[in-house]
Amino acid sequence: MISGKRIDRQVRMNDNLSIKSLVDRGGNLPHIVTERIWRSMMRDWNEPRCERKYCFDLKEPIQYKWSGKFIALNQDWIHIDRQLIDYELFVIEKGTLYIEDEWGKYAVKDGQYILMGPTVRQRGYQPSKCRYYWMHFLAKEIEPMPDEELKLRDTISSERGSERLVLLKHGTLANAERLYILIKQLQDADLRYLNGDYNSYLATSVLYEIALQTIRADLKPETVKGEELKQQVEEFLLGHMAENLSVGTIARHFGYHEKYFCALFKEKTGYSVKQFIDERKMERAKYYLLNSNAWVIDIAEHLGYSNIQNFYHVFRKYANCTPSEYRETYNKKKEVRE
Repeated sequence: MISGKRIDRQVRMNDNLSIKSLVDRGGNLPHIVTERIWRSMMRDWNEPRCERKYCFDLKEPIQYKWSGKFIALNQDWIHIDRQLIDYELFVIEKGTLYIEDEWGKYAVKDGQYILMGPTVRQRGYQPSKCRYYWMHFLAKEIEPMPDEELKLRDTISSERGSERLVLLKHGTLANAERLYILIKQLQDADLRYLNGDYNSYLATSVLYEIALQTIRADLKPETVKGEELKQQVEEFLLGHMAENLSVGTIARHFGYHEKYFCALFKEKTGYSVKQFIDERKMERAKYYLLNSNAWVIDIAEHLGYSNIQNFYHVFRKYANCTPSEYRETYNKKKEVRE
C-alpha cells in the first residue's frame, strides 16, 4: 500500500490523450464530455467563474468507472495537474483538499464534497495533508433550470420518464459518514462481483444521497425549522457521542421540558428523539467498524453503551446483522493511493 499515490484497479487508457485526439476519438466518450472540454478550452480564465451545479438525466444510471480512497503522507502533497475526461467526485474525510479548475478554486474541508466535470485542467493550488474518497464516472448531463426557477421538486423528479438530478458542485454533507459507508460498499461490490451494471446503480445511489443531504434552500418554512432543530441536536450528539445520553439531558440542554421537547422533535422531524440518537450512533458505529480494527466492545463503550448486549440489540435493529457480521461483509480494504 503506497501512501501519497493512487493506483487504479483499471488502467486509465485515455489519461495522456491530447485534447485534439480526445475530440477526434469523441465517439468513445459521451457528447457532453467533448462539449465540456471544448468549452473549457475556449474559456478565458479571467472571466467571472459561475458554474455551481450539474443537472443529470438519470433515465439510465451513471456509468461507474472506478473509485478508491486516498491518504496524503504529509503536508507537502498537492493534487496533480491534469486533464479530466470524466466526472470525479471527492468526499473529504479529514483535512482540506485545495483544488481548482477553470471555473474556480475550492477549499474542500472534511465533511464536504466537490464534483468536478470534464475539464481541460484540474490541479491542486496549495499543498495539504488530507484524506478523501474519490469516484470517477460518466453521465448524461442536461441543462439545469435557471437559479430563480430551481425548486426542490426539480432537484429529484421523475416526470415524463426522465429522472432529473441536480447537484451543487461543492457542498457540506449533513451526514458524511453515510457517504463514506456507501462508497466503501461500492468498492467492496466492485471487488466482489465485478458487475458493471450493479456498480453503476450503486454509484448512482451515491449521487442521490448527496442531493438529498445538501438541498435545503427550497424546503418549506415549517420543514426548515425541523431541519434546523435536527441539525442542532446532531451537532450536540457529535460532541457527546461517548456519553450515555438521556432524552431529558438533551431537552434540558436546549431549554425544554422533556415531554414538550419529545413532542416538538417528533412533529418537526418525524423522528422520536430516541430513534434519532440510536440512528446517529449506529451510523458512527458502522464507520468505526469499517475504518478501524477496534474491538466491538471498545466501539460500544466509545459510543456510550456500558451494556454490550444493549449495543448488539440496537445495532441489529438498524443493520439487520451483528457488528462482526457487518465488518466481515464490508471491510475488504481497498485503500487506493494517488
